[in-house]
Amino acid sequence: MIQDARKLEEVRRICLGFHEVIGALYDQMRFADVFGARQQMARRLFKRAVLLRLAVPGESKLAHARQMSKEVGVDVPVDKLYRMMDAVTDDRIAQLKRLVSEETVGLLGGRLEVLFFDVTTLSFASEQSDELRKKGFSKDGKPHKVQLVLALIQTKEGLPITYELFPGNTTDVKTLEPAMQTLKARFDLDRLIVVADSGMLSKENLALLQSLGCDYIVAARLRSLSQLHTEKILGQQTWTVLATGRKVTEPTLGGRRLILRYGPKKASRDVHSREQAVEKVKKRLKQTVKGPGKSGRFLKVEQDGVRVDKAAIARDQKYDGLHGVWTSLDELPCEQVYQHYAELWRIEPRVMKHTMAVRPVFHWVERRVRAHIAICFVAFALLRILRHRYHARFGSKQRLSEGQIVAELGAVETSMIRDRGNQAQYLLPSKVTEAIVRLYQAIGLSIQRQTVLFKEGTNA
Repeated sequence: MIQDARKLEEVRRICLGFHEVIGALYDQMRFADVFGARQQMARRLFKRAVLLRLAVPGESKLAHARQMSKEVGVDVPVDKLYRMMDAVTDDRIAQLKRLVSEETVGLLGGRLEVLFFDVTTLSFASEQSDELRKKGFSKDGKPHKVQLVLALIQTKEGLPITYELFPGNTTDVKTLEPAMQTLKARFDLDRLIVVADSGMLSKENLALLQSLGCDYIVAARLRSLSQLHTEKILGQQTWTVLATGRKVTEPTLGGRRLILRYGPKKASRDVHSREQAVEKVKKRLKQTVKGPGKSGRFLKVEQDGVRVDKAAIARDQKYDGLHGVWTSLDELPCEQVYQHYAELWRIEPRVMKHTMAVRPVFHWVERRVRAHIAICFVAFALLRILRHRYHARFGSKQRLSEGQIVAELGAVETSMIRDRGNQAQYLLPSKVTEAIVRLYQAIGLSIQRQTVLFKEGTNA
């Protein structure tokens, strides 16, 4: 019992939100079972690494080791973290993926209907290449860096199913088949709808999806169509005007359904983008910079020099405001097809790339690179699953973004107070918001609001 408040001192401050909420969800999903009974240290450190990936993203493993030491009051050498990562074998990564997909499928009533396939690149803080880290087309504008390619598969609710890693020089179009074959081994793909951007577009991929019993919605590369098909879509007159001001039409090209949409806002963006590109071309010509650069499609090389290609500009203008998707869904209305496609951009894995700062990757050993991505994926999955449970329980009026959830959990702190008189220690919780209370309730917990006596062995 506290007798003299003047003898109280703060020993340390503990961030409990991630440990209690995300930690409880981690336990509920039984991720610890991936590690054997003899690997208690790896089991504990993997969980802490996952929680810290959300709490302090972008930090190195050395910084995480220091944070762990601060939290538990015992030194955690960074070598122990590296040994834990060495224990994250390919078999264990497969088990982690399976636990995530099982939870997702369970939350959706046991049936997958629509899957979104997204590919991105993750660069490294090194230029040293190996079997996984290679130079390739960088989506981050870092062509001088080695990278790997990450393919992430999610549901329309933004819940992760699995991911695949590829060497950094793998093109997007080559990632679909191995990922789909992995899914085929575990799920019933019949009538599943796969949504992807134009990077997945090839006759072989579309044929593969149909052979697996899947339907598809894949963005079209309108400027890459044959001259005959180009003339057909640009001369198309049977437009249907929507209430939004957009127009749609759906020609059949080569036996496939193409849904073409025109939007005035997109047209304005296209005009602005082209004007900027042409200005860059003109500046390059004045500076006599070698090479076409990103705006090279508006340059024309002739015997007497290089100049702005006015014919190319005129051709490009014909596509202003246009966007198209190929689909095998012959009966689904145009608006519903585009609604599915629009969801691809709403659930794009920016949280995994930015909120948790997956890149740049500072590891040099391939097995640790794979372990690092696995840690990030589990953290990403926990955050998305928590958000889904929260919204399922409290509805759209209480919606929270991933960023808001991370901020709310990060604000849940408890101060460990010591009484210098009798050496007793107490836990003094910080003030909490209603959103925090609901986050705890979403996974079946109640939050501690009162000061309590700290006993050795308490999970603090």
